[in-house]
Amino acid sequence: MKKILVSTISLIFIISLLLTGCGKSKATDSSSTSEVGDSSKPYIGKLVNGKLTKPFNLKVPTQTGFNEIIIADKKGFLKEVGINLQYTGVLPANVSLAQSVVKGDNDLYNSGHVVTIAQARQAGAKLKIVLQGMVDSADFDKTHMTWVVRNDNKINSPKDLVGKKIAMSSRGSCAELWNSEFLRQNGVDVSKNQIVVMPDQQQVQALKQGNIDVAILHAPYNMKAKNLGLKVLTTSYKIGETAGDGITSGLAVRAFSEDFIKKYPDVVKAYIIADLKAQQYIMDHYDEALKIDADYLKMDVKDVSGNAYPVDQKWLKPEQVNFWIDIAEKNKFTGFETPGKVKATDLYTNDLNPYYTGELK
Repeated sequence: MKKILVSTISLIFIISLLLTGCGKSKATDSSSTSEVGDSSKPYIGKLVNGKLTKPFNLKVPTQTGFNEIIIADKKGFLKEVGINLQYTGVLPANVSLAQSVVKGDNDLYNSGHVVTIAQARQAGAKLKIVLQGMVDSADFDKTHMTWVVRNDNKINSPKDLVGKKIAMSSRGSCAELWNSEFLRQNGVDVSKNQIVVMPDQQQVQALKQGNIDVAILHAPYNMKAKNLGLKVLTTSYKIGETAGDGITSGLAVRAFSEDFIKKYPDVVKAYIIADLKAQQYIMDHYDEALKIDADYLKMDVKDVSGNAYPVDQKWLKPEQVNFWIDIAEKNKFTGFETPGKVKATDLYTNDLNPYYTGELK
């Protein structure tokens, strides 16, 4: 009887140990999960030797065009620095990226230009540029924007655009600015054509159906238009070249809210490292980058174009920002009606760029 009692007690003790062990395991898992940072809570990770000491979940919109963030994600450059990318879905048509970043629905502003940041700041959205993105290129498959028309609509020059419907992704955008500059260069009154706001991915079909007269297309959609035999009227590179700098006409910028920068400076640094790696990879392995992007967008790679990046440049230059400000002022673009009102130094900082500060070589 005593042996049975001892055996029973021993069995209960062993089961107790096993259950306790399971409990400890779950607590460890929970603790591990809680160590992953995000913008909803304080973060104690630091950038050490080019990598965050604790992982961080970075929120970005689901991408609808070519962007180096896709490459940074798929090639593991973000993971290398400790960043987990969290796609939040495609932005609703009535919500700007700036609004979503300031609200906290997204962390990274990864699709825009100097003028959009300036306008956002004037509207109260305190965004700050921390890095350059793409630039423009004379190569069609890397150009920033392409003006496309039907072959049968007799539009052959800027003067033929008077009274025509011109589609662009949004107001206050790069498309509106460089369209205004294109018309200004050729003596055409910008008020005499009709702007139709429409996502790039819908413009080719609208053009074929005759609902619009001109489509202003970003990568990757300009390549599909070319493959369909549509006529190229001009490109942003050509417009920028006439304005004084074809390459900088495509300058994109990457930004965060000033609040995010203040709370998570090391995350910003890590992002810059990963993004620059992606930019370099694209230029070194361009065809592979197109395949990755096509797969992400679920498009045929033959219909996909990309962007060029300034691989010998690791931080933003003031003259690049000032070029955009100058073009905006010449066209009395929204927010730039008064020369000198918008200052480059208010829009960007290189202080978090590890290569600029000398933290990394």
